[in-house]
Amino acid sequence: MSLAAATFPPTRARVDRRRKVGLANAVAQGRPLYRVGIISESEIADIRRLANADEGAFDAYRREEDARRREASKARTDLWPDTMQAKQEAFLRRRKDDKAEEERRANIILELDAQQQEEERRQRQAQLALKYLKEDPRGRNVRSLLMLDEAIKDREAQIAFKKEVKRQEAENEKEKQELLQREQGEKRLTEEQEKLARRSRNVEEKKSHLQQMLFQIAERKRMKAEKKEMLTEVNRGAEEEKQENQEELMMQKEKMVAVHAYNRSIAKPPLSKHDRLRRRIQQEEGDDAARELQEKKIEAMKRVPMERLKKKQELFENRKEQSWRMFEEENKAMRHKERTQDVFEQRGTSIIDSMAAGEERRKQEALEERRRRQEEFLRVTNGEVEEPPEGVRRAATHRAGFMDDEEARQYQKEMRAHPARVLAEQQAEAAKRREEAELLQHIHRLQAAEKKENERREAEELVEARRRQREAMETDDEHYRTYVKSQLPSDMDPYLYAKAMKLHC
Repeated sequence: MSLAAATFPPTRARVDRRRKVGLANAVAQGRPLYRVGIISESEIADIRRLANADEGAFDAYRREEDARRREASKARTDLWPDTMQAKQEAFLRRRKDDKAEEERRANIILELDAQQQEEERRQRQAQLALKYLKEDPRGRNVRSLLMLDEAIKDREAQIAFKKEVKRQEAENEKEKQELLQREQGEKRLTEEQEKLARRSRNVEEKKSHLQQMLFQIAERKRMKAEKKEMLTEVNRGAEEEKQENQEELMMQKEKMVAVHAYNRSIAKPPLSKHDRLRRRIQQEEGDDAARELQEKKIEAMKRVPMERLKKKQELFENRKEQSWRMFEEENKAMRHKERTQDVFEQRGTSIIDSMAAGEERRKQEALEERRRRQEEFLRVTNGEVEEPPEGVRRAATHRAGFMDDEEARQYQKEMRAHPARVLAEQQAEAAKRREEAELLQHIHRLQAAEKKENERREAEELVEARRRQREAMETDDEHYRTYVKSQLPSDMDPYLYAKAMKLHC
């Protein structure tokens, strides 16, 4: 700090009269702060910053010195493996190597993937080409001929196998006959023994069957006896139930007889017509009395509202009479005068008559206007008026193509005065037309020659294209014939082989 102060003299801040807050002006004037007042940390920092404003050179010097010392220390400690920087650099190198290894592996994987895709693409192309070769209509009979050849070979193998089987069967039959002849004596003895054994077994089986039949007969007899006893028991129960039902029916009949007797004892004697009529008259008299009583009640209930309604009606009539009287008085006061239809017809105007009169007037005006225009047009046509009126245009040309007769007369006069020039102009125009016709004919001939040359070239190109197509077809047939040869077996029948090699049949 002393070196910086000795090298760079300090400077003070300027006094600002507009500054009302803080101690910057006091510091700029050089007054001691303990005599001025208390300052904050921020103000002290600002003061120090202003006091040390010219220390940039010293800071640069310090930075250079620190960088030099750092480089020297770094050069000394570069080879130390256990320093923080060495560990960091080793870590960075490892991470860089790992990243490079990952990139190398990713590139290898991408290359392998590309190679696999290329191989798959070639396989698909080969499969597609093989599919096209198999589906080619030229070899549509190759598969059938292969199947036919296999069937013929299988058939021949079957025939050979059958012959071998027959031969083996003949040998076996011969050996069997020899064995039969040798074993015939032993067989007869064995057959006799087996016959006796079968007979004994049949006797035993018959005995067992007889015992089973006897047991079944006894069981059936027992079941029939049990069934008979069961039917007897059922019949006895049915008889008892029938007897009980009859007794119950008799008891119900006795009850019904008692009920009928009681009903006849309490029944009223039947009424005669006279008694029924008298009872009906009594009922109607009672009904009339009840109806009269009900009507009296209703009349008593209606009396009050009817009286109220009658009073309202009388009041309404009185008010109506008063209002009518007031209307007549007001009408007389206004001296009302009625207008009848006669007065209206005398003093009014008819709308239909006025419309008819207006229509006649318009027709007359239109007729006069048309007549006036015709007269004006005739005056213009006769030359009485120099300029035509508005709306009329004179558009007439000469029959020879001139605008008027004067122009036609001038053209005739010129033709009579200069016939040689007119003839020369006509000859020049004819020569020009002849040159144009010759040029057009030459153009037509050139076009025809060009068209002919184009047709010849097209014919040659067509012949060449057909030749190239024929060669391509022959090459393709040869390639397909090679494929067919690779599909056919070497020991195939010659006829089938020749038929399979015919591509266009």
